Amino acid sequence: MPVEKIRTLLVDDEQECLDTLKTMIRLHVPEVEVVAESRSVEQAVKAIRQHVPQLVMLDIEMPSINGFGLFQFFQRPSFEVIFVTAYENYALKAIKFNALDYILKPYSPAELQAAIQKCIDKRQQQAISENHLLTLVYNLHQQHDQEQKIALPIARGFQFVQVKHIIRCEALGSYTRVYFTHQPVLVVCRTLKEFEFLLEDHQFFRIHQSHLINCQHIHQFVKGSHPYVIMDDGTEIEIARRRLQDFQDWVAKVNR
Repeated sequence: MPVEKIRTLLVDDEQECLDTLKTMIRLHVPEVEVVAESRSVEQAVKAIRQHVPQLVMLDIEMPSINGFGLFQFFQRPSFEVIFVTAYENYALKAIKFNALDYILKPYSPAELQAAIQKCIDKRQQQAISENHLLTLVYNLHQQHDQEQKIALPIARGFQFVQVKHIIRCEALGSYTRVYFTHQPVLVVCRTLKEFEFLLEDHQFFRIHQSHLINCQHIHQFVKGSHPYVIMDDGTEIEIARRRLQDFQDWVAKVNR
């Protein structure tokens, strides 16, 4: 699947600087698509309204209105800004305007790549947050039973699975490994804590710091000095000592 490029507007009053930046982008930053270029803030305002860029690479010292004047027209900009300037004394002001980065002319390909990477990272993080919100909204609107389907985010979108087919969830750092009855294991970009919140009304129990289990798939509970459960898939999972009494109370409650 082709990666969506970052729609970018270049703003500089010197054509030579624009040409240099365009060449460096073409040679070193394939993630960027230059949709327009402007020689002044006034031109940039028109270009932004016409092309709706995701990123503006903006010079500061320009005739008539300097680069910071752009924010008079877009007080809550929908685009990111990277300042590209020969003047280092504007750095603090750039921070005040919430600039994504600030690079000094003459800059190296590595400096340009690093600045663009910040934009890529921020967009990816926003996408994760949006996916998280969409998943949460979908899941909260479902019925609280084992027949319900929940949405699990995967690389190419979402996979919808029935709660009753989840045997257990295992922590994997910032990810969770999900085990099912009749399909391969799925690694999901969600913490076990998030799964615990999502499945708390579906007879799931956090039996251990690293394990969340489906009560409907407990095959056997084994007492002793090191109590554990055997799940339907044959997995033996130790019950954390501090969770043992809560687990026994929980089992008694769900079986009433």
